[in-house]
Amino acid sequence: MQPISLSSPLLLLDQPVLADATLMFEFCQDPVFERFLTVPWPYNASDAETFISRYIPGAWKSDEEYTWALRAPGSTDLMGIICLRVPSGSIGFWLGACHRGNGFIPEAQRLVADWAFAEGIVEAIHWECLVGNIASSRVARKSGFTFTGVGPSLAAYRDGSHPPSWQGWLYADDDRLPKDGWPQEVLAP
Repeated sequence: MQPISLSSPLLLLDQPVLADATLMFEFCQDPVFERFLTVPWPYNASDAETFISRYIPGAWKSDEEYTWALRAPGSTDLMGIICLRVPSGSIGFWLGACHRGNGFIPEAQRLVADWAFAEGIVEAIHWECLVGNIASSRVARKSGFTFTGVGPSLAAYRDGSHPPSWQGWLYADDDRLPKDGWPQEVLAP
């Protein structure tokens, strides 16, 4: 598939470009990334460049993963990344710390889900995070995912393991409202 852009008044999702590598490298130095994400650690500038120039184009071409840069409309500055893996329907995302708390990830998830469901790319979207990643869990709940429990992660982590992960699903006909049944620590203020 050829890469496409998605947009709303809040957000533009388009293709990461090599000019994004510097910000990607800077954002990926966040200790939260080391604890909760599958990105290489330590994360080097060459990791960002390889991800942008090789991995993303190859994954779009092979229809195994669609990856977008998050940007404010009218800006070229990278704020984060969101991807949809096919055929598992697994969604992944990260946001630079300075951009968190503004509703960008729920909006990005909505754009990706609406597109994927409308195009018949997937019938359901799977979300997971390591147990204890409260921020990711709150975003998934806010986006309408149904919590389905704890299990080994589908995605292998950087050491090859599949650690215990909170998991959830979003279906095309879901109302996208927050659902009950999430762990208490996710619901706490």
